[in-house]
Amino acid sequence: MESGLAPQVAGSGGKYNGSAWRARFLRAPKVALKLAERSDFVPLAEIASVKLGLKTGADDFFFLERLPDDEEEGRLVTQRGVVVVKGQGGWRGQVALADLRPAILNPHKLFVGDARCMTVPKAARHFYLYPRPGKLRNGLPEYVRLGELHGTHQGKLVRSNGREEGWYTQVRRLVTSRWVLPYNSAYDYGAWANPEGHVLNGRFVGADPLDEDLSDLLGAVLNSTYAATGRLIEGVATGVEGAFDVGPPAARKIMVPDIRRIDATGRASVEAVLREILDTDVMPAAPRRDASVPPLRNKLDMALLVALGLSSGKAAAVLDELYTSYARWRATVEEVETQMRANRRQMSATGVKRDQNPIEVAGRRVWEEIKHRVPLFPKAYLPADETLEVVNVPASAVIPATKPLFDVGMVRTKVRSVNLGHFERVRYVAMLRTVGVVGNIEVPLSATKAAAIADHFEDEQAKFSSVAEEAASRYVSGRDAIRAVVEKARAHWHSDCRKSALQKSPKPKGKTNLRLS
Repeated sequence: MESGLAPQVAGSGGKYNGSAWRARFLRAPKVALKLAERSDFVPLAEIASVKLGLKTGADDFFFLERLPDDEEEGRLVTQRGVVVVKGQGGWRGQVALADLRPAILNPHKLFVGDARCMTVPKAARHFYLYPRPGKLRNGLPEYVRLGELHGTHQGKLVRSNGREEGWYTQVRRLVTSRWVLPYNSAYDYGAWANPEGHVLNGRFVGADPLDEDLSDLLGAVLNSTYAATGRLIEGVATGVEGAFDVGPPAARKIMVPDIRRIDATGRASVEAVLREILDTDVMPAAPRRDASVPPLRNKLDMALLVALGLSSGKAAAVLDELYTSYARWRATVEEVETQMRANRRQMSATGVKRDQNPIEVAGRRVWEEIKHRVPLFPKAYLPADETLEVVNVPASAVIPATKPLFDVGMVRTKVRSVNLGHFERVRYVAMLRTVGVVGNIEVPLSATKAAAIADHFEDEQAKFSSVAEEAASRYVSGRDAIRAVVEKARAHWHSDCRKSALQKSPKPKGKTNLRLS
């Protein structure tokens, strides 16, 4: 190893006193360490606030894709202020713009041809669901119901983010930062301009200047090669095409040129280059394995160093070392990645996946084996002519497990309640809660019928455990492993129960509506 980077060995015992082998010294170009030690470089946290985009717990539900008005067969006729969107499970419908916020969903969506764009497009392709207070409008009641049948509301993060009045409205503050960094990105590490304030999801990290007057200079350093090499020091390698995960804690440590030191002349020079890049709307690519760089990247890197006080000659020498060192690192990583791709192709050909969970695989196999012996509740026991009542029971409602002395038919939240009339109907609601159905649910008016179905469900729950354990023992051993496989299989059963509720049936007779009051 080169001087200063070799592990230190003390005494004849050979005890290792150096850093861990996955330390920054072994997974970034050496020049990145030299840049980080410069006195005119500072941690990003000193010049910007850094925030992670929204972690919703169910992006497929909360982020909707905008569709052309006429994409649906028969054409969806839209009203003013209403857009046609596609959501979870392929759902399509109309949602008011007032219930949505323009959003960016994935770095892969921010391309112009084969190149990354520099500015988030003004016309949003995706929206974040952000319903107004009060009654749901347009297609949202149907969409929320669909989410409940899919079990979206049961997610741990969804529950913690949801408001009391509805899990589908999240309490987290929106992240609409001026500059947008990818949480994970391979090789071409830059920052998108977000002048329209689109909402970021958890695949992005937002950066805002602490001094608003320095916003353009912040964008310049985030798109420089200095910030790109800094990601390689602070990030966590994922093993895919040189990609590094860089969340807010790591991003705050990235060493970048101190834009507070730049005078008016240097500022004008740097901002002029940034405007050129924004006008092309193409993010300059990172140095290639032959050390070549796009002219605008070189021009931006040079302008920043000169603005910090370096002469053109000294700045050119720094950049020559920077690009050469980065190129050596990239060439090595690409060679390893080529080998890994060949290995992954071989794994795929044999049906093996790197991320397979043995318990999950066994649980699915068990369910596939026994599903023909297990009924789907409640659909299997509700004839088409059954009289049902639509009752709104949110996920926060408390359902008594045993028959109380008073108010035997009551279901309550902290502030509202509904009287179902009979405890047997409450048991039916509890059954639906077990399989993951909440919100607007259909309950038989007949307490006798509700009791019979709830009793049968309890019997089937016990039978399921016995049958599933027998099947699981053929795939795993040990009491804990068998129990885990059974619960995975049970989750598949409950999921299929919810999916069966999505299938259209003849409209039940005598259907009424009853909401928590």
